[in-house]
Amino acid sequence: MPHRTLVVSDAVTEAEDQYTFTFDSTTRPTATQVESLIADACAWVGARLAPVHVSSQGAARVVATLASAAAVERSWPNDDESLQRANDLEKRMGDILAGLLVSNELANAGDGDPETIDTVLPVWSFPLPDPRYDDPRYF
Repeated sequence: MPHRTLVVSDAVTEAEDQYTFTFDSTTRPTATQVESLIADACAWVGARLAPVHVSSQGAARVVATLASAAAVERSWPNDDESLQRANDLEKRMGDILAGLLVSNELANAGDGDPETIDTVLPVWSFPLPDPRYDDPRYF
């Protein structure tokens, strides 16, 4: 959320303002408040996806990020667009979470090994081999 971490300089032009890209004690909300929201979002995603398959961890991180960003926008609105931005973030989060729930369930449905992704392979049926074809004199 770059717009939340803008450090306004004392210069005349806005071009000299800089983004810190991190929350600290001078931002609104503070780093402590944002870390609490992130922890809550991670716990919520983890509860929805329990157990989280290894292949789902990256997408789960995205969902937790969107959830915590929406919480920041909704809890500390700083302009007229904050609530709309929160709604947009929550909608995107819901769409990703819906797909993630399905893919996580499919990944966990196999052999129970959390380190592997279970794939379904095609199975072919062939007749038993004829031993005479192994004899070089047959041909």
